[in-house]
Amino acid sequence: MSSKAFFVLMYITIITIGAIYVPQPLLPEISRYFDCNMNTVSLIISVALLPLAIIPIVYGYILSFFTPKRLILISLIILVFVNLFISISQSIYLIIFLRLIEGFLISAVLTSNMTYISLSVETDKVALYMSYYIAVTIMGGFSGRLISGIIAYYLSWRFSFYFVTLSFIIGALLALYLVEDIKNVVGPDVVKHESLFKGYLSVVKNKLYFFVYMAVFCMFFVFAALTNFLPFRIESIDKSSSEITIGLAYSGYLMGIFVSFLATKFVKIFGNQIKAMIFGFFVYISAILILNIPNIYIVFGGMFIFCGGMFLIHSVASGFLNKLAKDKKGIVNGIYIASYYSGGVIGSYAPGFVYKQFGWYFFSALLIFILLIGLASIFQFRKNSY
Repeated sequence: MSSKAFFVLMYITIITIGAIYVPQPLLPEISRYFDCNMNTVSLIISVALLPLAIIPIVYGYILSFFTPKRLILISLIILVFVNLFISISQSIYLIIFLRLIEGFLISAVLTSNMTYISLSVETDKVALYMSYYIAVTIMGGFSGRLISGIIAYYLSWRFSFYFVTLSFIIGALLALYLVEDIKNVVGPDVVKHESLFKGYLSVVKNKLYFFVYMAVFCMFFVFAALTNFLPFRIESIDKSSSEITIGLAYSGYLMGIFVSFLATKFVKIFGNQIKAMIFGFFVYISAILILNIPNIYIVFGGMFIFCGGMFLIHSVASGFLNKLAKDKKGIVNGIYIASYYSGGVIGSYAPGFVYKQFGWYFFSALLIFILLIGLASIFQFRKNSY
């Protein structure tokens, strides 16, 4: 793969991941504009995450009809129009529907990007390129939130979506002219529906895999919940907080880049992956307790600890699962991603009812309870692995 193609794919990854989270710091403003409650407006994020819990499982079928480049181009072109319609929409429910479509298209782009890298890079360099890819997804999540907050502060929330539209136009042009087309290779796991179903069933029924998937589900449930309702928490602490303030509150997200690259060092320090993940859960829980302190500066600092704990678990768990899997790696990873984003879909919406009815402290108590379930899953994994 040429360096030009790689940088284009990384740019596309940044703008697509960023597009998922662009509305997050704008949720309070959008809620006021359409006069809707936090549960309704939070669906703008939830529905965009939903396809990410589905597409990884069926990626083989999708990519058997398109080459990665063609699927990227088609998806980006449609995304241009989807975001343009979001920008001018006068209905919150239409925006939610368009965000669902956007989620499916973004899922197709991200799946194609990963497939393109795995097919065009030498086998011994795939892990290195994937580490770059993970770091870029983290940059996309942070930049999408921050840039949208800045644009909305100086212009309006609609201009944040105009910016996304322009980004996708540039991405489509770059992909058209700078990314070479390659043929996709469909693995044996996706040749027959029956064999695919049996493969998934055998992996899910494996207790060791199941406990890791449960831990990952709980991990991202909490992450999606807190990051989605953080803007409302910040506004409750400081009524004068702007979209820029809310966008900057996600700076802790950048901890993920450092933690992802240092994950192997943490494993060496603690002796094995299980102990490293247990430590990550305790850091995670501690961060939520810190975020209960009603001070903007403490919230900013607490987000670094919060994101550090989350990405430590995520980085170690994904590597550990691939080490654990001797075969059916495609299926194992597909279910991992599906478990991860399923937690995100539910976590970005359901806890909002607790927050709305009982307030932040009951909300944070729920998140700690969910993390304790995830922690218990890791302990069960350790118990069943010996």
